Amino acid sequence: LESKVEKIYGSESDSDLHSKHPMLENKLNLPFRTQPKPDFGQRYQELRTLDSLREKGLGYCHAWYARRFFEPVRVMEDPLPHHGLGLDCYVQWTSPIRRFSDLQVHASVKRFLRKHRVNQMMEAGLPIPDALTASDIGCEVPRQVESSKLESGLYTKYTVDEMTRKKQEAYGINYKKGLGFVNAARMVQKKSGEYWLFEYIRRQIEKSDSEIAYETTVLACVNPQRGQYAIFVHELGLEHRYLSEKGDLQIGEKIYLKVANVSPRLGLLTFTLSSRYGGKSTKFAPAA
Repeated sequence: LESKVEKIYGSESDSDLHSKHPMLENKLNLPFRTQPKPDFGQRYQELRTLDSLREKGLGYCHAWYARRFFEPVRVMEDPLPHHGLGLDCYVQWTSPIRRFSDLQVHASVKRFLRKHRVNQMMEAGLPIPDALTASDIGCEVPRQVESSKLESGLYTKYTVDEMTRKKQEAYGINYKKGLGFVNAARMVQKKSGEYWLFEYIRRQIEKSDSEIAYETTVLACVNPQRGQYAIFVHELGLEHRYLSEKGDLQIGEKIYLKVANVSPRLGLLTFTLSSRYGGKSTKFAPAA
């Protein structure tokens, strides 16, 4: 059975107006994204490879290889370090709002600031605006007791209804729920980005009267049997896969490739050697 319990904030005498009032509990809880340091453990051979790439000055290759050591990012309310970013603490929060979690963080910060202002108003004996609601501050709104009003117009007492568990859940911000929405939308976001990148490539080549060559860096061999390599296409900011047409490639080697086939709707993009790197000098006919 839910019951209302009335709390009185303030003092019994007018002389105690400026004494320290019990204030609304105000704590800013945020969804900190944390990532622990890599645990190299028994991975000494991989660590030596990573160090070798750095010593050779192969920055792109080193960054690509280093990702295998990264631990998954966790979201929690404790401000712990984020190893990948090199920060003591990190909250993912953008403006304008692009994710549901952005909306949650905005709401948390606004509630914290509003609640802080309410505490200041109670301490000063000012009336609390009637337009302020529980959803605005995340808890029941204190209201001034009219019988405690002084001739100066200030108040010495405030009343607030204690929140039931049901109301606490209704007004609370569940960051795990927000994270679930983000994870569900991540695949859609990835596919959307891929589609428009491939469409940009298709239009770029369609409008060109000559061959368009992309400078790429060989990051690593991911499948020696097939001769498949991870490459980074600089102009597009794209990491992709490429089946070598000229045998073994050197890690960190720069090669020029052109698009062999692209289909945004099918999510298909393949590369072949550019004529400036020994390939055939033919203009690509883009797929629909």
